[in-house]
Amino acid sequence: MAKISFALGIHTHQPVGNFDHVFAQAYRQSYEPFLKTVLDHPYVRFSLHTSGCLFEWLEKHERGYFDLLDKLLERGQVELLGGAFFEPVLPVLPREDALEQIARMRDYLQRRFGVSVRGAWLAERVWEPQLAEWLSEAGVEYVPLDDDQFLSAGHRLDDLAGYFLTEAGCGPVALFPIHKRLRYTIPFEEPEASLNYMREHAHGTAQPLFVMADDGEKFGLWPKTYDWVYEKGWLHRFFDMLEKNAGDVDLLTLGEARDRIVPAGRTYLPTGSYFEMSEWVLPPKSGVLFESFVKELKQRKDWDDLRPFLKGGFWRGYLARYEEANILHKKMLRTSRKYHRLSARKRDDELYTPILRGQCNCPYWHGVFGGLYLPHLRHAVWKEILLGEYEVDNVAHRGRKWVDIEKTDFDADGQFELLMENACMNAYLAPARGGMMFEWDYRPRGYNLLNTLTRRKEAYHAKLPQAVSADGSDQETASIHDLILTKEPNLDKALHYDRWPRTALLDHFHGWNSTIDQFRDGVLADYGTFLREPYELLEMFTDAVSLRRRGSVGGTALELTKTVRVFPGRATLHIHYRLRNLAPHELHSPFGVEWNLALQAADSDLHTLSLPQRRVFNRRLSETAEDANVQEVVLTDAHEGVSARFLFGGPVRLWRVPVESISLSEGGFERIFQSVALLFQWELHLAPGAEWERSFEVTLSEA
Repeated sequence: MAKISFALGIHTHQPVGNFDHVFAQAYRQSYEPFLKTVLDHPYVRFSLHTSGCLFEWLEKHERGYFDLLDKLLERGQVELLGGAFFEPVLPVLPREDALEQIARMRDYLQRRFGVSVRGAWLAERVWEPQLAEWLSEAGVEYVPLDDDQFLSAGHRLDDLAGYFLTEAGCGPVALFPIHKRLRYTIPFEEPEASLNYMREHAHGTAQPLFVMADDGEKFGLWPKTYDWVYEKGWLHRFFDMLEKNAGDVDLLTLGEARDRIVPAGRTYLPTGSYFEMSEWVLPPKSGVLFESFVKELKQRKDWDDLRPFLKGGFWRGYLARYEEANILHKKMLRTSRKYHRLSARKRDDELYTPILRGQCNCPYWHGVFGGLYLPHLRHAVWKEILLGEYEVDNVAHRGRKWVDIEKTDFDADGQFELLMENACMNAYLAPARGGMMFEWDYRPRGYNLLNTLTRRKEAYHAKLPQAVSADGSDQETASIHDLILTKEPNLDKALHYDRWPRTALLDHFHGWNSTIDQFRDGVLADYGTFLREPYELLEMFTDAVSLRRRGSVGGTALELTKTVRVFPGRATLHIHYRLRNLAPHELHSPFGVEWNLALQAADSDLHTLSLPQRRVFNRRLSETAEDANVQEVVLTDAHEGVSARFLFGGPVRLWRVPVESISLSEGGFERIFQSVALLFQWELHLAPGAEWERSFEVTLSEA
């Protein structure tokens, strides 16, 4: 048997906006001990990718990381990989942004370490065919991708002891298959399991090459791994095994493999990522069926033969599954277009960088990592995009007071949206979806108060009853794809799904017997045909829009018109409702307008609600409460310096409740505060032909 070549790739990343203590824990438990262990084994050579987001934090807080890398570079033990600096999913970016992201990482590594990088890491190993052209244009020679992507193109597992070339009009670019089996043996099985796998699949290949490239965090940061990898010495034993078998196995970097090993041929891969991603992206019903099907087929002796033909969804499916991810993505694209429309003289790095930072992939999707479900990650990316847009618009409008109202299909759903913008605020409305407001930004602070999340069913919720305490000491070391943990008991009792989107300007006709608990749990009854139904655009002014729907409440015909007005240079919305009874009989019903505000923290002195005229001050957002005769409501995020003030011309009844989701992350199931939901209510008693009108104002300001 020919001598085996083994290339080890490590990818380390923390997202824009993650907590400092998470960065610090990752450094102490994973990044630092891994590099120190490599230094103890001079024989070891590997390829390392560190995202630009992580590099930025390390520059400020842990300079020792650079000292360790400098030593490894000096000894020739590490190859640095490039990629997109702020770790976006490259295919869903505008081409010019993708090239800029790659160029910024290349230039950073050249400037900081004096190296010219050749290879690149793709965020979540998401591949689409046009990337071959973009990567070649950016000077990238090779990337590692998962073996499932090669299998789905018709390759056999035994054909993947090597690498392939691809192109899309220019190139070529080398594609290295990452062996899934090695991702699971390293570091979760004894070191010999990896060597045995390589020996088993190396037969018949002149220059057998095996690649394992995966997250560095699984070496110490993932649950239960620090003790196994370092305290119990797995990593030392793994490196010792490789050194003892140096006569049979060569350790190479990916760059050395590209130079020394002849490519196995040409290939053209379909869209894809790693196998687990293709499962996570599926809608819940399909995801459960897919998981069950995979589990059943794995019991068959011919599983390896069947595996190439089993394929789930691909990454862009998240933009269809999660409206929140789609809105964020479309906002990023819109802001990028605004920047690129500036003249070349006005474009510069200071304007461009926040937009690129806002492309960090983590809050755009969700799998076994918290991702989209984590409000602080969503907020951080929204903040970058909005601050970038704020500065770009200031340049474009030269600081003048202005109001723009645009009618466009913002979210690519085939229906038009209304985008109301001025120098201080954005308010985006969706007439086709209940006339709701789905984005509301205080632009000077980069704060989207509608950065909320609708609670929906996830395939993994079925596993909640099986979850065990994340603090349990009796759990074996396993991949996060196999562990089922929970951060608190009885979370299944807190699991709720919303019947409507948790946004704003939602029109409820909820009946006299409805309760505040039903509102909190997302199961509030509705007897109207307004909440999620299309409104027509009645009028569009230079500073306002009027929406109208003719529907019914419990069979009684009703016309509802709502007008939203903005003002140049002010972060104020003036909202006017007019309801007219179209039926020949009286209408008696409660009517409520719902607002969900994403204020980041439920039990913090810095995130509060006050009812000044009721002398109720600084209440926690975790409260479930009913307040009568309310005329003013003030919500404050003192940490970010933003306040929202609702001012009514007369008394309203207020329900206020926290909206909490139950999601899965690498640490287990967890409860997460998503928004505080406010339902402002009036009683309607309308004779035939009678009208009811109310107005109120909402103002955003510095806190």
